[in-house]
Amino acid sequence: MKVWVYVEGKSDKIALTALFDNWMQDLRRRGWGIEFVSLKNKSEYLKKIGPRAAEKLLYDTNDLVVGLPDLYPNLNFGNTEFRHSNLRELKNLQVKLVERALQNKGGPRESDRMLSHFHASALKHDLEMLLLAVPSHLQSLLKMQSRPHGWRFPPEDQNQNNPPKRIVEELFRVNLKRSYLETNDSHAILRNVEMSEVLFDRQGNEQCPAFRAMLDWIVEKTGVHYR
Repeated sequence: MKVWVYVEGKSDKIALTALFDNWMQDLRRRGWGIEFVSLKNKSEYLKKIGPRAAEKLLYDTNDLVVGLPDLYPNLNFGNTEFRHSNLRELKNLQVKLVERALQNKGGPRESDRMLSHFHASALKHDLEMLLLAVPSHLQSLLKMQSRPHGWRFPPEDQNQNNPPKRIVEELFRVNLKRSYLETNDSHAILRNVEMSEVLFDRQGNEQCPAFRAMLDWIVEKTGVHYR
């Protein structure tokens, strides 16, 4: 049995694999694999998530599929069939694309049955949202004397005009005098992070409700809790 998590790019796959490492080991012991699959970029993701998810769901009816693109950017999809302006619309779009592909490949009956094995979500607004949720780890890598701050709470609600990635890029430019290398730096931070640090701040306030909802869906389906 396997959980397939579709993301946009290589950096998402590498960083999330690091963050999920402990949980992946627990899942494996209970007979579940979990694999992150990059679809190259957002445009390719939206074109491919329907047929790719349907293929996995119909091949093994025990498998699960998660859709986890970035919400940002979205303005360039405004005049296409993939238009969306918020998380709700992006989730509904993914469900529609997967449902259509299931109907084309397996018929309406298979579509109704297998759609419950698909969970549509998103990284609001991008992967770097997870880095803003762990400022002490950012501080360590950036060699800052104090914890970085200055973004919205929860970080999932950061302004789309100044998304998490732009904030992280500026922090690297100012503090390390170099560019943020998303594939390397996101992995370097998240490999040392416990899932609970992402989900709750030091006061116990929930930081990433959409991300947590995706995790909880996997827990519900597999019976294996994250740590």
